[in-house]
Amino acid sequence: MGGGTAGWMTAMLFQHAFQDCTITLVESAATGIIGVGEGSTPALKAFMDALGISESEWMSVCQATYKSGISFRGWSTRNGFEEYFHPFFSHFDRDHIKALIFNSELRRAGKRVHAHPNLFSYASYLAANSLCPITPYAFPFEVQYGYHFNAAMLGSFLKEKAIERGVVWKSAHVENIALNAEGDIAHLAFEGGAILEGDFFVDCTGFASLITGKTLGTPFIPYSDVLFNDRAVTLASPVEKVISTQTVATALNNGWAWKIPLQNRVGNGYVYSSAFCSEAEAEEELRAHLNMNNGEGEARHLKMRVGRAKTMWNRNSLAVGLSQGFLEPLEATALALVQLTLVRFVKLYKAGVYTNQYAEQLNSEIAEAFDNVKDYIHTHYLTSDREDTPYWRACRQNSAAASNRLKLVLQTWLSGADISEALQSTGLNRHYKVNSWVYLLSGMGIFPPEHQLVQASPDDLAKVPLDSIVDFFERCALNHMPQAEALNILRTGASPFSVEGRNKASKEQALARLLGLNFAVSS
Repeated sequence: MGGGTAGWMTAMLFQHAFQDCTITLVESAATGIIGVGEGSTPALKAFMDALGISESEWMSVCQATYKSGISFRGWSTRNGFEEYFHPFFSHFDRDHIKALIFNSELRRAGKRVHAHPNLFSYASYLAANSLCPITPYAFPFEVQYGYHFNAAMLGSFLKEKAIERGVVWKSAHVENIALNAEGDIAHLAFEGGAILEGDFFVDCTGFASLITGKTLGTPFIPYSDVLFNDRAVTLASPVEKVISTQTVATALNNGWAWKIPLQNRVGNGYVYSSAFCSEAEAEEELRAHLNMNNGEGEARHLKMRVGRAKTMWNRNSLAVGLSQGFLEPLEATALALVQLTLVRFVKLYKAGVYTNQYAEQLNSEIAEAFDNVKDYIHTHYLTSDREDTPYWRACRQNSAAASNRLKLVLQTWLSGADISEALQSTGLNRHYKVNSWVYLLSGMGIFPPEHQLVQASPDDLAKVPLDSIVDFFERCALNHMPQAEALNILRTGASPFSVEGRNKASKEQALARLLGLNFAVSS
């Protein structure tokens, strides 16, 4: 019940996974698409690959571009750490992350060494030069990447593809969700008296949460105690001459602004807290940030319910997308959490022979995923040293509200110890691995002050030859084409370097791999 990207992703995957069932999607023409986030993690590529949808088939239709990661600007004022890049980690960077971890440990111990993550990430180098992350087929390494896309267009594309593959689509307004004597959903009742019965129902009704919240009364757990942002304002700006391969997240007075490059425009938005800023003030600040006058572009204002449902799988229904929860799009995790929910549900529903046997397990896994992402996002605010506005002072002074496990990880980092054990013991490494935590904490400059550092020994300096790393990146980058060139190839119906040729597995094998993964939202 409900369309949009989450609804049609659900329909597509269920049609593929439950081929002996009839999958029907019901959506009301009066319901719009929120579309706050227009970025993804590499999980979206895994989804498209598993369903046999090539990049040349969907990217141009959805004005999509390639994404190597996220650049965070203005979150820290520490000298040399005013900006950092959070890459999608590839096996390509295994040795480089070891070098960063080594240097970050030295720097935390007070040694003067280079420990800025941008120096140790190949994706950061690609993004800085607007290079497409796809490599030639003969290249010995693959580079992980995500996408930027038009959310409304992606929803429409998936809708067309799902109907083509056999999903039944019904455009109707649901007047009532009827329960049977046991409390399960019996049917949907439409205007005019028609009903639709079913064995299982998926709630993709967005923040309205018509099944999960309003009908079944599932409690909602807010994250407002640690994540203050509850509003967003969006504005589109003209496409830029050089199309970047990175999302930019810039800290502003009362939140942060995103910049997402598409093929035909740039998507911009300001995520902020209504406790510190009005709608008019937020729009004015965003326009000033973009150098746009009041008459340029139409601003769209959105309200966000930040938190998650207590349970996602309740009786014969599953909450997916905004109905299950929402986190501000700082790390572009929305679709990855949708996919994780769907992948785990398919596997557990089949394992339980189409019963609720494993509902508690799924609810625990997905709740943990949301909570882990919440803690990771909260870390951005806790580690910022900005104190120039009441908003940022409130964020910095909110450490007491942090979860105990996040406190342990941060205390471990500040003590100079290896954080991998703390991440392992708390479970915070299940969705963001140690490398992502090192990128974040190093990138924010969480080290002793510069004046307290002492010169590292020649032996320590020799263990991380930065000149060799930079030279390696420069030589490897010769194998990449500019993003704009890759997008031009896609528009012809071809693929850069025949990227689909990398995956020699059949669609069935690719789907099996996807369903077998309890994959993380970030590596």
